[in-house]
Amino acid sequence: MKTMKKLVAALLVLTMVLAVSGAAMASAKYDFGDYVKFVKNAYAYTAPRESKKTSGPEVIVSKGSIACVVDVEGDWVQLRLSHIDVIDSYVVVGWFKASTVKASAADDVTGDVLVRYSNGGNSYSKAIPGAVVYDDTSKDHVKAEAKVWMHYEPSLSNSYGKALHKGDKVKYRHLIGMDDRYVPFYGIRYSGKNLWVSCLYTKLVK
Repeated sequence: MKTMKKLVAALLVLTMVLAVSGAAMASAKYDFGDYVKFVKNAYAYTAPRESKKTSGPEVIVSKGSIACVVDVEGDWVQLRLSHIDVIDSYVVVGWFKASTVKASAADDVTGDVLVRYSNGGNSYSKAIPGAVVYDDTSKDHVKAEAKVWMHYEPSLSNSYGKALHKGDKVKYRHLIGMDDRYVPFYGIRYSGKNLWVSCLYTKLVK
């Protein structure tokens, strides 16, 4: 009986060692510049430690988002969450558990990142200067399909401090801007102000 218990204990230890090794290998397989896809909603961390979760608010990247590997440490990966602005070297990075991502072919995302946030993310993108076009669609309103924050520019920066909620409908200014994730933003009119909302959470309606 004692021999059986020792055998079971040894097998449990071996299983744990293999599991840890597997997690380490999962992160170690990534190299700088590799693209990865989030397989689940994932918290962002400021360092590769459980105690370093972003706060005020917590930043959560949505499942399906694409990011680019910057660094690897144990079972953590540091990811680039925005495009790189050559002019001022603007770039957003965060640490994530390797188990929350998988390898992604570059042609899945035309060779760059596309990150969507289910929480936080304010200031995590910038507007592309001059990337505003007139939209001659016959639709004159923007309707929120989920909670979406309003901004003074077509990006996640410069927040207005208020959000539209699912079902809210506002005037469309027939303008489309772009942030450095290449995500379009609709120009809206709200409480006498010209603002912007992400197209990821809204749609154009009559």
